[in-house]
Amino acid sequence: MRILRYYTWALLAFLWAPLLAVLWKGLSISAFQKLLANADVIVSFRNSLALAAGAACLSLLAGLATAFALPLMPSGLRRWMLGSLLLPLVLPEIAFGLAYLVCYRSAGLPLGWTTLLLSHFAFTFCYVVLVLKNGVAQLDPSLADAVRDLGGNALTVFRHAIFPQLVPSLIAGAMMAFSLSLDDFLISFFVKGVDQLTLPVKVFSMMRLGIGPEIYALSVVLFGFSFVSVIITQVWLYRSHRSAR
Repeated sequence: MRILRYYTWALLAFLWAPLLAVLWKGLSISAFQKLLANADVIVSFRNSLALAAGAACLSLLAGLATAFALPLMPSGLRRWMLGSLLLPLVLPEIAFGLAYLVCYRSAGLPLGWTTLLLSHFAFTFCYVVLVLKNGVAQLDPSLADAVRDLGGNALTVFRHAIFPQLVPSLIAGAMMAFSLSLDDFLISFFVKGVDQLTLPVKVFSMMRLGIGPEIYALSVVLFGFSFVSVIITQVWLYRSHRSAR
């Protein structure tokens, strides 16, 4: 048992040591000054946030409708649909990037923000559906029946009986889609236009000249953004769960 404890601590140290080293180098005033002075990084970060938010919203809307439609499909068609949704998990991103690029070129669609948004929606949608379908499967139908018995219409049933049960799945799907889109490099590299710049593409171009202090500071910002988002979500879910009880 002692060997297993040592193994666990060694594995955690291996996983966290690189991140902690980057955070340590980025926690300096000079690094943040250089980051704020780099206008291209700020613009690319803002572009990536907007792109990730748009992809997450589209994936949630389409994914929620798909999650409700899947149980209504014949078993054979449902298995085929679920199998196709697993493609982004097993195929490399470079294959999707090339496929999207060929598709847009064949359709005569110019590369730009539209192709970026469509591509990010296409590969985040699959992850969102896989998350939401489990939430839909765990819905308590008695709550919807109770709202209907009280005279509620379809919108009222969804608002008061279905949506509150799906909130954890919706948050999980939104966070997954947002983080996948924000982090994507390969697909963005293939389908972006000349003037479109996302954060991963900008960081890649900067690293050709070496890793500067602004990259360390940017790592601190991204880590802090992710950490705060997770903490806020967990606190909100905990309070919602307690109030529901």
